[in-house]
Order: sequence, then C-alpha cells, then structure tokens
Amino acid sequence: MARLPKLIPFLSSTISKLAFLLSLAILLSLPLGFYSEDGTFSRHCLENPPVVNSSYGAGSVQNIGGHKAYVSGHLHSKLAIILVSDVYGYEAPHLRKIADKVAESGFYAVVPDFFFGDPFVANTSRTVQEWLKTHGTDEGSKNATRIIAALKGNGILAVGAAGFCWGGNVVVKVSKTYNIKAAVLLHPSWVTLDDIEAVKVPLSILAAELDKGTPANLLKQFEEALSKNKVDNFIKIFPNVKHGWTVRYNDTDPVAVKAAEESHQDMLHWLTKYLKKT
Repeated sequence: MARLPKLIPFLSSTISKLAFLLSLAILLSLPLGFYSEDGTFSRHCLENPPVVNSSYGAGSVQNIGGHKAYVSGHLHSKLAIILVSDVYGYEAPHLRKIADKVAESGFYAVVPDFFFGDPFVANTSRTVQEWLKTHGTDEGSKNATRIIAALKGNGILAVGAAGFCWGGNVVVKVSKTYNIKAAVLLHPSWVTLDDIEAVKVPLSILAAELDKGTPANLLKQFEEALSKNKVDNFIKIFPNVKHGWTVRYNDTDPVAVKAAEESHQDMLHWLTKYLKKT
C-alpha cells in the first residue's frame, strides 16, 4: 500500500494521454468541412440549420430503392438528378426548392432520405460526432447506388448527382463509377486528392472562399488531377461565402440569396451539359 501514492501520478498521466489520443482520433474522423484550419470545430458547418418541413415543395414523397425520397418532375423525362443532402436531411425547404428548380428544367429530381428519418438535429444532447458514427458516407454511397439502380429499372436512361456538404462526400464516391453521367460537389466535406484521382465522370466543384475544408491550394490539386486523368471538370470558388452557403443561406440576405442561386444555376448547367447528351 505504501507504493500507491507513487502510482497515482503515473495513472493520471496515462489516462490523460489516452484521452488526448481518443480526442485526436475523433477529430481526424470528421469531414474536413467540419473543422477549421486551426483544428477547432467549425461553426460554419452547422450554423443556420433549416426548419424542416415534411410537406414543403411542389413534389411528393415516394419510395425509391427502399428509401423515402422527395421527388419532383415526371419520370417520362427519362433523365434524373439525385440531390444528396447535408446532415440536416431531405426535408430541408431550401433543398426541396432546388429540386423543384431541377424539375422545372425537365429532369426527374430525387432527394433521398439517406438517414431513415434520423437527420442531425441542432441544439440537442447528441453531438454531430456521435451522429456521424451511425450515418457514414460509405453507407450513403451504397444507398445511392441502389437508388440509381431502381431509377434505371423504372425507365430512367441517365442519372446525374449533386451533393451538399455530407452529400458531397457521398457523390464523389459514386463518381468513381460509371453509374452516373456527371456530378457536382457543393462545398463538400472530407474529399481527398485520392478521391478525386479515382473519379471517372465529369465533375464540377462549387466551393466557398471561406471554407477551410476546401482551400484554394487543395482545389488546384483537384483540378490538376482531374485534367491529368482527362476527366472534364469545372471548379469555381465563390467569393465571400462559407461552407453550406448553397443550401443554408439566409432568405433575408439578398447577397446570400444571389450567391446561392448562382451556384444552383452552375450546378444545373453542368448536369444538363452531360445528361442531355444521352
């Protein structure tokens, strides 16, 4: 028992080291867009959460490939665009508004519920780190592949995809196959140079100047890798906007609305260019 006091500092030091390593592992597991350049959690990732509305939009909710999905437009268009949400899910009004714009351009727009009724909810006891443990983008990409197959089984001839934040990571994974014709990443999270080097279809990245997850030097590497691999690409950095600006903008801010709408037009132009070749 006389040795016990000598053990206490050793145990305390060991526990502190283990706690540090655990915190580091959690931090490194998060998407790049989820933390800032100095390693602290980025408020931009989760700020201005939407007020979800299950009845919003001109479309309807249907079951596609085993998932609920907000759909807008008509199957007879034969061309579909999948919009993959951020962590707040498929009932976000701005996202459904984008889907309706896509449908107005002649596409069948699909916004799947990849979270099975369990999107991230801000200001609750569950942190986004905990939520991400059960809502990974690897599983999201598998689910997207099933939805694409279901759409083609229903007569859709070609599919494009656009992903926002969390959804950008899902879409870049799907872009490593020929299951889609083209893709757009809007302020994506956790996209690496290795991901980009594996992309097989025309890819556009719409990035925010103030997003530390996709800094200009990294985007330059993305562009060089895509061009080297002869993959058509278009990368644009929007000035004075931050992560999430395309889908979580403030409706009362005309500058924010204008930037968001410009990104939506760029997204639609890119996907139209390749899908309507079909």
